[in-house]
Amino acid sequence: MIKKIIITTNTREEMKELISSGSIDMNCGGPSKQADGTFVVEAYVPDNSLESVRSLGFPIEVVENLSRSKLEFRQQEVGSGDRYEAGRIAPQGLGIKR
Repeated sequence: MIKKIIITTNTREEMKELISSGSIDMNCGGPSKQADGTFVVEAYVPDNSLESVRSLGFPIEVVENLSRSKLEFRQQEVGSGDRYEAGRIAPQGLGIKR
């Protein structure tokens, strides 16, 4: 599973250290300076890397479980019932008959 997280640092130097550690994927994003002077960055990490990112010592907020939310979204597209009516209706499409 992939987690979307927000990481906060107190200084620009700490943010540079975090980014140069190579342990996060910012997905083409970057850090931003907040009104209170802190720096935040959105990042994406697999579950098995979350603890190693936490061990860097910066505050982390897990915003979303992307794998779970994407799965739930896609499950809404799946129909229910038997669209082939127990074999009485043939499948349609671009399949190649061999």
